[in-house]
Amino acid sequence: MPMKRILVVPDVHGRLFWKEPVRKYINTVDRVVFLGDYLDPYEDEDGLADDIYLNLMEIIALKEENMEKVVLLKGNHDQHYASEHFEELAGGTRLDQQNWNKYHQAFVDYKGFFKIAHIETINGLPHVFTHAGLTLYWLKKVNDIIWQLPDNYISIDDPAIIERINLLDDNGQGQDLLAIVGRQRSWFGEKTGSVLWADIEEHAIPHAPKAYGLNKVFQVFGHTKLNKDYDKLEFDNLAMIDSRQCFMIDSSKGEKITSIKDCQELGDMIKK
Repeated sequence: MPMKRILVVPDVHGRLFWKEPVRKYINTVDRVVFLGDYLDPYEDEDGLADDIYLNLMEIIALKEENMEKVVLLKGNHDQHYASEHFEELAGGTRLDQQNWNKYHQAFVDYKGFFKIAHIETINGLPHVFTHAGLTLYWLKKVNDIIWQLPDNYISIDDPAIIERINLLDDNGQGQDLLAIVGRQRSWFGEKTGSVLWADIEEHAIPHAPKAYGLNKVFQVFGHTKLNKDYDKLEFDNLAMIDSRQCFMIDSSKGEKITSIKDCQELGDMIKK
């Protein structure tokens, strides 16, 4: 079985931590996967780009120069600029109204550069990358409303199902479903949020062991900000890594996903 290495970049939010690891590893990895949320920085953080828009455009340029190697996923903080319909339905904290038109145009101009979900097989195990993770309850809602497939036809280890998830990024019912917020973030939320909104607590809701192939994959996502005491939250079938640093998946190593400890320091050095 061929070896595979994937560099994973969790939520950016205008930060610079991604730059040095990408520069260092771009030529020695098979893929670089960004998990989305490129915009809307946290106000109390250091290590931010002087220009958040230019930081996004540098990431887009990286994709343009490495179309097959770099994967750009979208998060909720991207989708409320990419889609007016999504913004109307889901809203968003820290939305930058002053720069909305500029950000929106970037996602319009480079729409084909971005996806909602990506799948890679590593050591025989399908890894599914999204911004906030896939939950049984949201997948069932998507199937009931749009796909209307027999339940045994749906398994997220199937690239065809992952592509169906990507096709939800439209201006109709698909966008309605991407905008679903869970109870962890809204008094009016549903049992779990969408692939752009699900919180880590919502992944803890029990489900049938074999439902929709959730037991057949290893999910990698961000979205729920971790405090500085944690690199990641990792369980048998998922890892949540929104911790302001990059991660490596290396099929030659024993661990499924490991942090690159010096990412934040390197990002700060670039800033200075």
